Amino acid sequence: MRRRYTATILIASLLIASLMGVLVHAQEETPNIPEYDIIIVRNDDLIDYIAVQPYAKLLNVPVLPVNPQGLDEKTWAQLYSYVQLGWKKVLIVGNSNAVSKEVEDELLKMGYSVTRIGGDVRTETAEKLAVHFYPSGSKAVVLASALDYGSALAASKFAMEYELPMLLTLENDLSEHAIAGLSNLKPNLVIIVGTGINQTIETKLKNMGYQTYWLGRTVEKPPVSPPEEPSPYTYSFIGAILALVIAVPVVLYWAKKKWYSHKIPVEVLTEKERIVVKALIEQGGKVKQEDLPDLTGYSRPTVSRIIQELEKKQLVEREKVGKTFIVKLVKEIDLREY
Repeated sequence: MRRRYTATILIASLLIASLMGVLVHAQEETPNIPEYDIIIVRNDDLIDYIAVQPYAKLLNVPVLPVNPQGLDEKTWAQLYSYVQLGWKKVLIVGNSNAVSKEVEDELLKMGYSVTRIGGDVRTETAEKLAVHFYPSGSKAVVLASALDYGSALAASKFAMEYELPMLLTLENDLSEHAIAGLSNLKPNLVIIVGTGINQTIETKLKNMGYQTYWLGRTVEKPPVSPPEEPSPYTYSFIGAILALVIAVPVVLYWAKKKWYSHKIPVEVLTEKERIVVKALIEQGGKVKQEDLPDLTGYSRPTVSRIIQELEKKQLVEREKVGKTFIVKLVKEIDLREY
């Protein structure tokens, strides 16, 4: 029974440790990134939908386009069903002109916790999103035109694959919000995507000290790489180490408990018997009977009587050697608390 119980403890420890390994993995993947269950954007203009895609991919959450003036019946029912699933955190992209206050109020009434990120113009919204999701900055930033939807879509795809923030700018000049975003994100590299941006913007970026790469125009491969998928063996190894950390003390505890369960409890002995048994243990479990009076302080008749009682309890046995007896302790006796 104890073996089965110990095995159960081991299995449970392994499962817990594996889960801890997964949690460690998850924490390593998304440090300091805000958490949301769903992202809401306006359905009458694609630019906010495009701009938020890299961050939806980062969080692995859906993006739901809605009527900016109010929720229709089907959308309301869909959002309400999400609440029943435990989805409570909503991010609205855009200011109240993009997604109205009425929509936000309806979400609050459903029980959602609502965060809104948006600016007066699309370049400002893109900048706020980038800084919000990359509060510690980024080694590289993707830049596209705010008016060229094709380029913005390609930039969004690139940012998704490489897990990078995306900024939007004007066609002929670097927007003030793109400059602010670059200042906050502190990248070394700016990756320009599409043909909707004037050459003067790249020149300005270089003059500001940024390395640039123009996707589709530069021949060389981008000087960045997509995030590497961690090997499953890495986290299996972490799980195994954690399992050992948890399981070893548990096994030792049960082994120790099992060991002591085979010992005779000290309570079965009288006070004098305990003194004699203690003397036997201190002598390695075997001693001449004639030496016990000196070891215990009892008289020979008293020692003889105690030995007889211990023999009746099958705790010791005597072996005649010459003119004396050798007294042997034949069972383990737990004297830990004595």
